[in-house]
Amino acid sequence: MRAILVAAVLDSGCSEEDFWTHYGSGSGVLSGLQVLDPFMGGGCTLVEASRLGACVEGTDVDPTAERIVAHALDPAAGQQVLDAGGELIEYLRDAFGGLYPDNGGEPLHWFWVPAVTCPACGKQGLLYRSLVLARDVGKRGAVVRDDPVTVFDPESSELRYLRSASTQTFRGSQRRWRLDHATFKARKYLCGACGQPSSHRDLQTGAAPHKLIAVERTPPGRRRRLGTPTASDHEAVELADTLLANSPVDLRLPVGEFDEQRSDPRPRSYGITRVRDLFTPRQLLILGAAYAWLDRQALDAQTERALRLTLSNAMATNNRLCSYATDYGRLAPLFSIHGYALPALSVELNPLHSSAGRGTLTACLRRMAKSSAARARRSTWNPKSRAVEPEHFDFRHGAERATLRCVSAANAEPAGPVDLVVFDPPFYDYLAYDELSELFRAWEPSLTLGGETLQSQAVAGASDFGVALADCLRPAVAARRPALPIVFTYHSANPSAWNAVGVALDELKLAVTAMWPVRSDSHMGHHSHPGNCEWDVIVACRPLSEAIRSMMTLTVDDWVALADDLPLGSADLAGFRHALAVASSRWGHPIEQEPDGQ
Repeated sequence: MRAILVAAVLDSGCSEEDFWTHYGSGSGVLSGLQVLDPFMGGGCTLVEASRLGACVEGTDVDPTAERIVAHALDPAAGQQVLDAGGELIEYLRDAFGGLYPDNGGEPLHWFWVPAVTCPACGKQGLLYRSLVLARDVGKRGAVVRDDPVTVFDPESSELRYLRSASTQTFRGSQRRWRLDHATFKARKYLCGACGQPSSHRDLQTGAAPHKLIAVERTPPGRRRRLGTPTASDHEAVELADTLLANSPVDLRLPVGEFDEQRSDPRPRSYGITRVRDLFTPRQLLILGAAYAWLDRQALDAQTERALRLTLSNAMATNNRLCSYATDYGRLAPLFSIHGYALPALSVELNPLHSSAGRGTLTACLRRMAKSSAARARRSTWNPKSRAVEPEHFDFRHGAERATLRCVSAANAEPAGPVDLVVFDPPFYDYLAYDELSELFRAWEPSLTLGGETLQSQAVAGASDFGVALADCLRPAVAARRPALPIVFTYHSANPSAWNAVGVALDELKLAVTAMWPVRSDSHMGHHSHPGNCEWDVIVACRPLSEAIRSMMTLTVDDWVALADDLPLGSADLAGFRHALAVASSRWGHPIEQEPDGQ
């Protein structure tokens, strides 16, 4: 995004060396400019524009997005966040530390599998995709273990520790099992009693009881190890039920049910209808007590906002839909695959763990405090040495130059003339943002949507989505000074998604004046598979009054050559074809420039 902003304001004849000089320096190349993002989301555009010297303005219908960007532009002092957060953690440990018994090591993760009831025969059985709980295969960044593979026996629920990562079977209490044995395959549970296949919807798996099969601990001076739950582990689970019914401290719990009319039927489709049912009793106690404590404090606005963001951050790793990256020993948080996905193996985190774990309150506090720093080490490109080099940036926080609003962009008149409009529009055919944010709004009822999302407005296909997108962009286009381009990023392998973009361009009477691909998601782990686009297309456009129609000479082959040896999947190539097809009939060049097809 920093590169896009720098490129958008430099002359077309700017040399490569000049571009990278501006990119890697603290000079205010955007000083004096007003930058607008009508879909600010997490605020990447506005934060980078502010760091480059611009005054920024952003809108979003999601109040959590507004809170995140406000913190990024006007953060609390890191030490104040750590001090106040430390008091909160001590308060929670005093109230509920007994729910996390130390039996030879501080507990970190609890592993649960659902015990579902077959709708055909009424027999109960465990639902699981594999018998492997943890595995050490030497992957970079993974937890190192004494035992290469840890499995559970589905008949006795006893754990087995295998001495070789290549082992394919193990001896259980009554028989030999394959490690990949599963009762849940191809999205169906196969009943062991009658053989009837059932879906999560049939089983209402989310509302089914769960069985605790393992606890992972962190013994002092030793490696992590999974063990069989002890009597005190089970007693702690029962105690949480009792305390939730009669808490020793004030709690503020989530209210309401998940909306019935949804574009994504989850989580209601598998039996979770109330937001509070997305959490275990221990999680409700910790989060509920934390919110109630925060409500009582007299903190400055920035510190309070930082702590509320810390809790919403921790919420993503402290709920019943967290899974486990078996080969890495890391918790996979909710929304890591963009929805309320139900894991076959649900992993509960100890949010009060003192030193380990992704998503503990301590870890979330440290990240929040670190985000307040004004100095950061980044990489930049040296066109002379043709190498990546480190650069230390001193970033200025830009609260005094920012206007943020929780409102639909269609209803937000910009505060004044706009020089540069840069944005990443919502996806066309998935990611219902308002449904994802239900989780956070249920915990803080004061947070309300500032309007309808594009997905909730556009229900009749590409044309309606494109018109709605144009409506959201129209105020920004109308307020724009006629100098710099309008720039956005987009990707999709669905032709309808790109056709919707074409409709929006036509509605706004915009010509496409530049396009190029950028590798975006190379680091996304389990997001990276052949069906996903891992390249964005950057689109620059101008009003027809500022452009001359011309013939586009760009081809997919040009972009493949530009990618060089970087991987390109079939979805990326399809996205390139659709993008170029939409742009070809809308192509032009700025009036002051000669057409070059680039």
